[in-house]
Amino acid sequence: MSQQDPLTLSKLALAPIAKQISLPDSPVGIDASYTHAVIITYLQQINKRLDKIEENILRR
Repeated sequence: MSQQDPLTLSKLALAPIAKQISLPDSPVGIDASYTHAVIITYLQQINKRLDKIEENILRR
């Protein structure tokens, strides 16, 4: 796998996703925006990998 582990990415690298899901008045005790950005990044990576697998299967 050549994609970087989202947990190793900086907040700056995840900022575009975090900005889209941020809620300034959230009372949550964790950095929910950062956590969700990590999860979304993982899901995007999984989706890309599945697309490649599907392409390979359909070519056979």
